[in-house]
Amino acid sequence: MKQLLIILSFFFIIFITMGQTAFAGQTTSLEIHITGFDNTDGVAKMAVINSKENYETEENLFKGFNFIIENNEVIQTITLPFGEYAIKVFHDENSNDEMDTRMFGIPTERYGFSNNAKGTFGPPEYEDARFILNLPEQKISIQIQ
Repeated sequence: MKQLLIILSFFFIIFITMGQTAFAGQTTSLEIHITGFDNTDGVAKMAVINSKENYETEENLFKGFNFIIENNEVIQTITLPFGEYAIKVFHDENSNDEMDTRMFGIPTERYGFSNNAKGTFGPPEYEDARFILNLPEQKISIQIQ
C-alpha cells in the first residue's frame, strides 16, 4: 500500500509539473490596436510587463516598443510567450522618451493601459490591467486618454 501511494504521488507530481510547463515555449501573435491619438507627432511608447512587481517599477520592463502613429492610431503585431502581462502606453509627442507632466505629476501626454484600466490618482492596479495570453493568436485594444 505504501509503495502504491509513493507511485501515485510520483505520477501526481509529474502531472502537475507537466500542467505548468505544457505551454512553455508556446507563443502568441498579439495584435495591438491603440486609438485616441490627437495627432501623429512623435511615437507611441509601449511597455509590456510580465509581473506585478515589474508593473510597479519603471526599470524592469519585459519588452519595450516605439510605434509609429498612422492615421491617429497604431496597429502592430508582436510575438510574446504564453503568460500573464499588462501593457502601459503613452503618446510621446515630443520624442523625449519620457511622459511629460504638469504640477503634481499630472500627465500632459495621453496614456492608456491594457483592458483600458483606469486608476484613481495614479495608474490602475496591476490586477485591472493584466491579461492572459494562452492562444496562438490574440488581439487587444487600448484607448489612450
